[in-house]
Amino acid sequence: MKQLIPLAMIGSLLAAAPLPALAETGLPEGASIAKDAKALRTYAPKGNPGSVDFDAADRLAIANLLYAYSFAYDNYEADAWFKLFTDDVVFVAGVPGAGAVSFTGEGFRTFWRERMKQFSSSGNQRRHLMSNILFLEQTADTAHVSVAGLLTNAKDGKTFTAVSSLNYEGWLVKGPEGWKIKRWHDFPDAPVPEK
Repeated sequence: MKQLIPLAMIGSLLAAAPLPALAETGLPEGASIAKDAKALRTYAPKGNPGSVDFDAADRLAIANLLYAYSFAYDNYEADAWFKLFTDDVVFVAGVPGAGAVSFTGEGFRTFWRERMKQFSSSGNQRRHLMSNILFLEQTADTAHVSVAGLLTNAKDGKTFTAVSSLNYEGWLVKGPEGWKIKRWHDFPDAPVPEK
Protein backbone atom coordinates (compact mmCIF):
# COMPACT_ATOMS: atom_id res chain seq x y z
CA MET A 1 0.00 0.00 0.00
CA LYS A 2 1.35 3.41 -0.98
CA GLN A 3 1.75 5.87 1.84
CA LEU A 4 1.29 9.54 1.06
CA ILE A 5 2.63 12.18 3.41
CA PRO A 6 0.88 15.58 3.60
CA LEU A 7 3.00 18.58 2.56
CA ALA A 8 3.21 20.00 6.08
CA MET A 9 4.47 16.65 7.33
CA ILE A 10 7.06 16.64 4.54
CA GLY A 11 8.19 20.06 5.72
CA SER A 12 8.40 18.83 9.30
CA LEU A 13 10.32 15.75 8.21
CA LEU A 14 12.71 17.83 6.15
CA ALA A 15 13.30 20.22 9.04
CA ALA A 16 13.94 17.43 11.53
CA ALA A 17 15.91 14.87 9.55
CA PRO A 18 19.18 14.99 7.66
CA LEU A 19 18.59 15.04 3.91
CA PRO A 20 20.39 11.74 3.13
CA ALA A 21 18.27 9.85 5.69
CA LEU A 22 15.04 11.23 4.25
CA ALA A 23 16.04 10.30 0.74
CA GLU A 24 16.13 6.70 1.91
CA THR A 25 13.04 6.50 4.14
CA GLY A 26 10.60 9.40 4.54
CA LEU A 27 9.53 10.70 1.14
CA PRO A 28 6.33 9.83 -0.67
CA GLU A 29 6.66 7.57 -3.67
CA GLY A 30 7.69 9.61 -6.70
CA ALA A 31 9.29 12.40 -4.65
CA SER A 32 12.93 13.34 -4.25
CA ILE A 33 14.93 15.91 -2.33
CA ALA A 34 15.34 19.15 -4.33
CA LYS A 35 18.75 20.14 -2.94
CA ASP A 36 19.28 23.31 -4.95
CA ALA A 37 15.71 24.66 -5.01
CA LYS A 38 14.83 27.66 -2.90
CA ALA A 39 12.28 30.42 -2.70
CA LEU A 40 12.74 33.36 -5.05
CA ARG A 41 13.66 36.26 -2.79
CA THR A 42 14.95 38.80 -5.28
CA TYR A 43 13.29 41.08 -7.77
CA ALA A 44 15.38 40.33 -10.82
CA PRO A 45 13.72 40.79 -14.21
CA LYS A 46 16.32 40.81 -17.00
CA GLY A 47 14.80 43.82 -18.74
CA ASN A 48 12.57 46.78 -18.06
CA PRO A 49 9.27 45.45 -16.60
CA GLY A 50 7.50 48.31 -18.38
CA SER A 51 8.69 47.23 -21.83
CA VAL A 52 6.00 46.75 -24.46
CA ASP A 53 8.05 44.20 -26.40
CA PHE A 54 5.79 41.18 -25.77
CA ASP A 55 2.72 39.49 -27.20
CA ALA A 56 -0.34 40.68 -25.23
CA ALA A 57 -2.34 37.54 -26.13
CA ASP A 58 0.43 35.37 -24.65
CA ARG A 59 0.50 37.44 -21.46
CA LEU A 60 -3.25 37.11 -21.05
CA ALA A 61 -3.11 33.37 -21.73
CA ILE A 62 -0.38 32.90 -19.11
CA ALA A 63 -2.30 34.95 -16.53
CA ASN A 64 -5.43 32.90 -17.25
CA LEU A 65 -3.42 29.67 -16.87
CA LEU A 66 -2.22 30.82 -13.43
CA TYR A 67 -5.74 31.77 -12.36
CA ALA A 68 -6.98 28.37 -13.58
CA TYR A 69 -4.31 26.80 -11.33
CA SER A 70 -6.09 28.34 -8.34
CA PHE A 71 -9.65 27.56 -9.40
CA ALA A 72 -8.95 23.94 -10.32
CA TYR A 73 -6.97 23.25 -7.15
CA ASP A 74 -9.41 25.04 -4.83
CA ASN A 75 -12.32 23.07 -6.28
CA TYR A 76 -10.45 19.74 -6.02
CA GLU A 77 -10.54 19.18 -9.79
CA ALA A 78 -7.32 17.19 -10.08
CA ASP A 79 -7.71 16.22 -13.74
CA ALA A 80 -8.30 19.83 -14.79
CA TRP A 81 -5.35 20.95 -12.62
CA PHE A 82 -2.98 18.35 -14.11
CA LYS A 83 -3.83 19.56 -17.65
CA LEU A 84 -2.20 22.89 -16.77
CA PHE A 85 1.20 21.16 -16.56
CA THR A 86 3.45 19.48 -19.13
CA ASP A 87 3.66 15.69 -18.89
CA ASP A 88 7.25 16.00 -17.62
CA VAL A 89 6.59 18.79 -15.10
CA VAL A 90 8.91 19.23 -12.14
CA PHE A 91 6.95 20.49 -9.12
CA VAL A 92 9.06 21.62 -6.15
CA ALA A 93 7.50 22.40 -2.76
CA GLY A 94 9.09 23.61 0.45
CA VAL A 95 8.38 25.48 3.65
CA PRO A 96 10.57 27.96 5.58
CA GLY A 97 13.29 26.29 7.60
CA ALA A 98 13.12 23.02 5.69
CA GLY A 99 14.48 21.57 2.50
CA ALA A 100 12.39 21.21 -0.62
CA VAL A 101 10.79 18.15 -2.20
CA SER A 102 10.52 17.60 -5.94
CA PHE A 103 7.73 15.65 -7.66
CA THR A 104 7.60 14.46 -11.26
CA GLY A 105 5.65 12.03 -13.39
CA GLU A 106 3.14 9.69 -11.81
CA GLY A 107 4.46 10.50 -8.32
CA PHE A 108 3.43 14.14 -8.86
CA ARG A 109 -0.06 13.16 -9.98
CA THR A 110 -0.59 10.52 -7.25
CA PHE A 111 0.56 12.77 -4.41
CA TRP A 112 -1.48 15.84 -5.40
CA ARG A 113 -4.60 13.87 -6.35
CA GLU A 114 -4.62 12.23 -2.91
CA ARG A 115 -3.93 15.56 -1.19
CA MET A 116 -6.92 17.17 -2.94
CA LYS A 117 -9.12 14.18 -2.12
CA GLN A 118 -8.22 14.31 1.58
CA PHE A 119 -8.63 18.07 1.77
CA SER A 120 -12.02 18.02 0.04
CA SER A 121 -13.50 16.13 3.00
CA SER A 122 -11.72 18.11 5.75
CA GLY A 123 -14.32 20.87 6.20
CA ASN A 124 -11.81 23.42 4.94
CA GLN A 125 -12.23 25.53 1.83
CA ARG A 126 -8.92 26.97 0.70
CA ARG A 127 -8.62 29.78 -1.83
CA HIS A 128 -5.41 30.64 -3.64
CA LEU A 129 -5.60 34.34 -4.51
CA MET A 130 -2.98 34.92 -7.23
CA SER A 131 -2.59 38.69 -7.12
CA ASN A 132 0.82 39.66 -8.49
CA ILE A 133 2.25 38.09 -11.63
CA LEU A 134 5.64 39.43 -12.64
CA PHE A 135 7.17 38.34 -15.94
CA LEU A 136 10.89 37.91 -15.29
CA GLU A 137 11.52 36.82 -18.86
CA GLN A 138 9.41 35.92 -21.88
CA THR A 139 10.13 34.69 -25.41
CA ALA A 140 7.73 33.51 -28.10
CA ASP A 141 7.53 30.04 -26.50
CA THR A 142 8.90 30.30 -22.94
CA ALA A 143 8.15 32.42 -19.90
CA HIS A 144 9.66 32.75 -16.43
CA VAL A 145 7.30 34.24 -13.86
CA SER A 146 7.19 35.15 -10.20
CA VAL A 147 3.74 35.00 -8.59
CA ALA A 148 2.78 36.35 -5.17
CA GLY A 149 -0.54 35.68 -3.56
CA LEU A 150 -2.49 34.85 -0.46
CA LEU A 151 -3.82 31.51 0.74
CA THR A 152 -7.03 31.74 2.76
CA ASN A 153 -9.16 29.16 4.57
CA ALA A 154 -12.82 28.98 5.56
CA LYS A 155 -13.53 26.23 8.11
CA ASP A 156 -16.97 24.61 7.80
CA GLY A 157 -18.32 27.88 6.39
CA LYS A 158 -17.93 29.56 9.79
CA THR A 159 -14.45 30.94 10.32
CA PHE A 160 -12.10 32.68 7.90
CA THR A 161 -8.34 32.96 8.22
CA ALA A 162 -5.41 34.06 6.14
CA VAL A 163 -3.13 31.01 6.07
CA SER A 164 0.04 32.32 4.42
CA SER A 165 1.35 34.62 1.77
CA LEU A 166 2.38 32.67 -1.32
CA ASN A 167 5.65 32.77 -3.22
CA TYR A 168 5.60 30.90 -6.53
CA GLU A 169 8.10 30.78 -9.35
CA GLY A 170 7.21 29.20 -12.66
CA TRP A 171 8.78 28.26 -15.97
CA LEU A 172 6.20 27.90 -18.72
CA VAL A 173 6.32 26.68 -22.30
CA LYS A 174 4.05 27.27 -25.26
CA GLY A 175 3.06 24.24 -27.31
CA PRO A 176 0.28 23.08 -29.63
CA GLU A 177 -2.27 23.27 -26.78
CA GLY A 178 -1.13 26.72 -25.62
CA TRP A 179 0.83 27.60 -22.49
CA LYS A 180 1.61 25.01 -19.80
CA ILE A 181 3.68 24.92 -16.62
CA LYS A 182 6.95 23.00 -17.09
CA ARG A 183 8.51 23.70 -13.69
CA TRP A 184 6.83 25.16 -10.61
CA HIS A 185 8.28 26.19 -7.25
CA ASP A 186 5.80 26.47 -4.37
CA PHE A 187 7.39 28.16 -1.34
CA PRO A 188 4.81 29.79 0.98
CA ASP A 189 6.23 32.42 3.32
CA ALA A 190 5.08 30.48 6.41
CA PRO A 191 4.33 26.82 7.14
CA VAL A 192 0.86 25.87 5.89
CA PRO A 193 -1.14 23.84 8.43
CA GLU A 194 -3.05 20.81 7.18
CA LYS A 195 -6.22 21.67 9.10
